[in-house]
Amino acid sequence: MFTNADCTIYFNRDGKYIRQAVEDIYWQDSKQANVLKTGMSTADAVKIMIPASSADISEFTAGKDLIVKGIIPFEFDNTNSQTISVSLKSLNASHKVFTIQSADDKRYGSEHMRHWDLSGK
Repeated sequence: MFTNADCTIYFNRDGKYIRQAVEDIYWQDSKQANVLKTGMSTADAVKIMIPASSADISEFTAGKDLIVKGIIPFEFDNTNSQTISVSLKSLNASHKVFTIQSADDKRYGSEHMRHWDLSGK
């Protein structure tokens, strides 16, 4: 499988974010905009393929898990809901963060083709 990037995934587990760095993924993003009566809004999207050999991932939570291009050291402060909210604002201010909208488990077939197929906004 062709790989062109690394990423950092923030899994939302029981309301807390757990960081996992993943190397050797395929990342394709697109920048789009929608023109509405109220003004223009962005509709950026991303398609990601994570080879099963790159990470030990059992499942994703669509709509809650976050992903950022590149390996970043940012850790959430999961002390309480207020510190999580502050951490999320800080992450969004410093990086382009995508929310995983769908996660298709493609871990079947030959060993070299097994992967996760993600899309996000």
